[in-house]
Amino acid sequence: MNFKRRLNAPETEQFIKSYDSYYSLVFSTIYSKINNFHDAEDICQEVFIRFYNKMDEVENPRKWLYGCLRIVVLDYYKEKRHKDVDTDELFDDISLGYVNGFRDTRMMLKHAMDEILDKHGDRDASLFEMIAVYNYTFAEAARHLNLGYKQARYRYSRMAEMLMEKLREKGVERLEDLL
Repeated sequence: MNFKRRLNAPETEQFIKSYDSYYSLVFSTIYSKINNFHDAEDICQEVFIRFYNKMDEVENPRKWLYGCLRIVVLDYYKEKRHKDVDTDELFDDISLGYVNGFRDTRMMLKHAMDEILDKHGDRDASLFEMIAVYNYTFAEAARHLNLGYKQARYRYSRMAEMLMEKLREKGVERLEDLL
């Protein structure tokens, strides 16, 4: 697909802002549906070209981009004639009522955390879970795990950095992209 029109300066700015805001989300959603990095890049490019060509008609870029990616992903499976993928069930989940991709986000975070926790001790896993999931303070978590306050903060920040690195590998640059 080619670019069918030229954007003026404000439209170009809006396109760049939308691209920067939603690229990671669109790419990670596509990748989660097809599990092929290069094809996901191509499909993501197609989605943004379509967005570029229709941008003046779009009221809610996030919603439009997600709807478009669904169409392009389904077209991908029809074109490739994948017999092992049930396209009727591909998007037949909570993401049908998609507002922020909560299910895909939760799955992506769980997968990234599982990769990290497989390589680190139960103590670090428990610490991260206590603080990130159950809202313990650093002091409370440290006390329960027989750690010093500074140790708890350091270990938590290390786990958070590793989580962000895993998410970057999946195309997510900021946590806000997942919200």
